[in-house]
Order: sequence, then structure tokens, then C-alpha cells
Amino acid sequence: MNSILHIRNVEDYTSYLGIHAQHPLVSVICFDELGEVRHSLNNYDVYGFFLHDEEMVELTMGIAQYHYTRNSLICVAPGNVGGKADDGTTIHLTGWALLIHPALLAGTHLEKTINGYGIYAHQSNEALAVDPYERNIMVSIMRSIRYELDNFQGKQTLDIVVSYIGLLLNYCQQAFNRLHHTHPDQLTNDRLAQLYAILTNYYKKNLQHEQGLPSVSFCAEKMCLSPNYLGDLIKQATGDTALIYIHRFIIAKAKNMLINGMSVSETAYALGFEYPQHLSRMFKKIANLSPTEFVESLKGEEGRNVM
Repeated sequence: MNSILHIRNVEDYTSYLGIHAQHPLVSVICFDELGEVRHSLNNYDVYGFFLHDEEMVELTMGIAQYHYTRNSLICVAPGNVGGKADDGTTIHLTGWALLIHPALLAGTHLEKTINGYGIYAHQSNEALAVDPYERNIMVSIMRSIRYELDNFQGKQTLDIVVSYIGLLLNYCQQAFNRLHHTHPDQLTNDRLAQLYAILTNYYKKNLQHEQGLPSVSFCAEKMCLSPNYLGDLIKQATGDTALIYIHRFIIAKAKNMLINGMSVSETAYALGFEYPQHLSRMFKKIANLSPTEFVESLKGEEGRNVM
């Protein structure tokens, strides 16, 4: 109890709930159909949309309390930590959830644009308030995605699902714009989101080619914190050291590059590794398999779901 549930893929969360994922890369959950479930504090490597009907209490996001009210939407991205620690109690949830592995978006227009949506770009501990019309539309989108996955027809189905995800994001952006305009004082500083933004910007500016892999010291300096204090914050928020958090970020980028057809060597040099074997060593430590094994596992999953 009180441990952090690391959601590396969609099945990590569905298995925790005691159900099967509809697809290894994307799944819709109807909480009304489940019984009592245990609380969980989640470390996400996936994107998630949680639309609950009831009011939740004592949630956290990152290292701060998360303000959530009835009929609001919680959006999470890889690198986020949130939920309520498992204290041995259970709860009957209602509403819907959609979990998406970043690999689903590889090669699509959403791969490069999803993190630019306001729901991910800002640093907030406020859930998105949605009006009844928006909620009905969002539920309809999730129902449609579930229908498509239940009647899976290969790549065509995944293309349709990605289109629905884009529509859902646009409705989320609409809700965000309203929140940002009405309650600017509610946008609070989240250190974890700040660190994620620093790492994203590090690679956007190609600093890895000049300075190598991003370090804890570099990030701490950008955040005006000591490395030790940053380490304490990340440990509290994720259960990992700051260095492991950074390594998870790097390996997430490596996975996307490999999925897009880059070789291990190309990926290693693009990320700032001096030698490909250094990437392989970190990949094995973080993902529990080699880069080559990772690529082969995706081929196997794709084959099973197309048949």
C-alpha cells in the first residue's frame, strides 16, 4: 500500500482494474461497469482523459493537491503523477476514461501537436470544468472509440480512433480556454510539469549535441533549485530519483524514434549519447528490454491486432 503505480502502458492500468485492454495502445474504460476499485497514485507514461461523474477528494497531481469537482475532466500526459495513494480502501467510480500510448500517435499529426494543447502546456492543479453539452459530446466520443476498438479492422480502425482523439482534444482546449480566461489565478506552479517542460525544450533546442544528455544539475539550475532539493521533490512526486525521471523521459523519446523507423545508432546520436551501447544500457534499465526487443515486440503486437 501507498506505493506508486507506474503506468508504462495501457494494460498496466486496465490490469490494475481487473479488466482487459481493448488494444495494447489505446483503451476506453467505463467505470460504471466496474465494481469497487482500490485507490492508486499513478506515474504515467501514457496520455489519459478521466471524466468522472462524482466528486473526488484528496487527489494530487505532481507534488501538489489537485482541485477536482463534479463533472470535470482530468487530463494527464507522460511524466505526470496523480491520483490518490492506495490506503487499503476502495471506491466505486462512475464515468469514463481513455488511455493512449504515445506510440499510437507516431507518424500522425497529433504526434507533434498534442503537447501544444493548453491542457498540457500550462502548469495547473485545476481540473477542466466541462458544461453538460461538452460532457455529453466527450462521452459520445469515448463511446465511439470503444465501438471502433470492439470492431477492430486493423490500421483503418486506428486511423479513425486518432481522428476521434483529435476531436476530443479540441473540446478539451475549448474548456481550457474558458478556464484560463475566467480563473487565471488558479493556474499554479507545478514543479514536475516545469521539469518536463525544461526537458522538452532541451531537445527542441538540440542542446544534447553541445552538452550531451540533460543532467539533474542543469534542470535544477533552470528551476532555481539545488540539485538535492529537486531530487527530494521528484522523489516525493514520482517515487523515482530525479536522474531516473530524466532517463525515463529520454527513453520515451527513444521509443518514439524507434517506432518511426530510426535505427538504434541514429536514435542514440540524435538523443545525445556518445555511443549506441550507452542508449541500449539505459533502455534495458528503464524499459526492461533492449531497443531491438522493443521494436520486435511492437511488430508482434501489430500482427496480432491486424489479423
